[in-house]
Order: sequence, then structure tokens, then C-alpha cells
Amino acid sequence: MKRIRGALVGAGLVLAACSSSGTSPPPTTTTLPPGPGAFTFAVWGDTPYSQAETATLPRLVGEINAARPAFVVHVGDIAGGGACDDAVYATTAATFNTFTAPLVYVPGDNEWTDCHRGGFDPVERLGHLRRTMYPSSASFGSPPLELIQQRPDFPENSRWTHGSVVFVGLNVPGSNNNRLRVGSEAAAARTPAEVAAAEAESTARDEANRAWLRQGFEAAVGAGATGVVVVMQADPAFDVPPADRVARNVDGYDGLLAAFVEEAKAFAKPVVIVHGDSHQYRFDRPLVDPATAQIVANVQRVETYGSPVTGWVRVTVDPTSAAFVRAEPEFVGGPRG
Repeated sequence: MKRIRGALVGAGLVLAACSSSGTSPPPTTTTLPPGPGAFTFAVWGDTPYSQAETATLPRLVGEINAARPAFVVHVGDIAGGGACDDAVYATTAATFNTFTAPLVYVPGDNEWTDCHRGGFDPVERLGHLRRTMYPSSASFGSPPLELIQQRPDFPENSRWTHGSVVFVGLNVPGSNNNRLRVGSEAAAARTPAEVAAAEAESTARDEANRAWLRQGFEAAVGAGATGVVVVMQADPAFDVPPADRVARNVDGYDGLLAAFVEEAKAFAKPVVIVHGDSHQYRFDRPLVDPATAQIVANVQRVETYGSPVTGWVRVTVDPTSAAFVRAEPEFVGGPRG
């Protein structure tokens, strides 16, 4: 599921957004050089959905490799919805391993939740994805990064530390986190047994995700970390108020959003949520505490480009800066907008 909304203006030292009118993004704001301990990582995802986008991947890989980030994160959706045959995962793994930096991958909806569109069983595809894309605790890329994983049941959930920052990877896909609604297209395409299996899967994984998120913040506190970065695929619909979430079919993220609010407020240091899903570059502060209707000020969001645009985001983390994080969108190909 892709919820395409109007672009939002980012908040931070580097501000850029792709407008709905198709005009080029404004130039980024001039900033001071990063301080000691600063590092950069690259974010991309939600591509390729077409042959044209596949053709741009070598350029994207080349640009990111030339930028020499500390590591790369892919936020899921490795192909268009329904393209879930075994070759898709194998081809993607080969592409990931062409990066000359570690690459950490979190799953998207297109590679398992939405596989019913291609006649596949999503829960079976999730099992296949776990076996083929997470056979060990090593990331993709060269050299690989050794990850802490939520094994044995959720190896796609990961944690790693770079400098003084703790990173947490979660399997949170689009399409309402695989929570099915009676009468929905996703439910209608599955048998009653498949619907029951999907509901059981969604419930168990959501509980595991919240536990893994909690453990990530506990690890950050224990290590005296200066910040936490959470990487996942889904846009959890930060802008949809509680009263409208069931009708808008985004209530599958409610438990996780509540956990974000609780953990971020208790941590009281910078938190960055990195995701894809909505296919537009965004850099802002979207998390609202429903109890107070106030923005949780220490949480920022970075979203990367997605189909039909091919691009990535250069994210600089500077623990010594009051801004903590800077985001710079890097356009590679496709229509701007």
C-alpha cells in the first residue's frame, strides 16, 4: 500500500522537498562542517518497480559507493507489488552485495505482505525471505556488518552501533502492517485459513517489534548513546489522527506508534525514524503524542525517494551538533515530483 500525500517541508539544518508541481527541489541550506564523531549513511528503497528503474540502479550504486558512507540502509520494497518469485530475492541480494559499504536491509510490503497480488501466499513468502535474505547475522555489502538480530523467529529485526548512536531495524511493512480488514482487497484475495494465518503473523510480529524497539532503547541507555535511529519500511501514517485510523486502514501501526512515543520521551535524546513507503523525500518532525496532541520534539523523520523516482538520501549524524541529523536528497533518475 502506498499513501501518496503532498510533500511536507522538512525541519532541520538541511531543508529540501520535492513539490507536487514537479519543480526541482530548492537548494539545500548552507551548513557548518560536521564536528568530530560525525558520520554519514545512505538510505534508499521502494525501487526498482520497472525495467527503466532497474536500468538506473548501477548509477545509484555508483553514486552511493563514490560517497563512501559508513553504511547503507535499504528500507524495503525491492520490486513492484506481486513480483515475489524466488529470482527477485536472489537478484536483489546480488545487487546489495555490489555496495562497497555494509548494507542493512529491512523488508517492505511488496516482497511479502502484497505477494497475494502475484498469486503467492504472503506468510510463506515471509518465511522464504527470512531464509534467503537473512541466512546469518552478517549484513549485505563489502565489508559486511555483524548485526545483533532477534533470532530465531525474527532475524530481519536487527541492531547495530556506529560511534555513539544505536541503530534499530524493524520489519514494519506497508499495507497496514499485514493487518487485514474484512472486505478489503487483501483479505478477499486470500482463503479463510490464509486470513487467519496473516492475522496471527501480524499480531506476533507487532509484539516482537515493540519488544525489539524497547530493547534497542535499553541498549542505548546502557551504552550512554547520544541518539537512536530506527529503520523500517512503512510510513505509519503519522498525520492520521486516532479517530480516523481504523477507517483509513492504518490502525495496524497504532501499537508501534504508542511505543515510539513512550520510548522517545523517556530517552529524551535525539531519535530519528527512517522509512520509505510513501515514495517522497521528507525530513520533518511528525510524531505526535495523542495524550497531549503535542509534537514529540526530539523525534525526526527521514523518508527516501521511491518509484518512479530513483534516488537516495545522504544522512549525516553529528552527535556534537544541536541539530544532530542532516538530510540531503540525491536525485538519480525518473520524473521529479
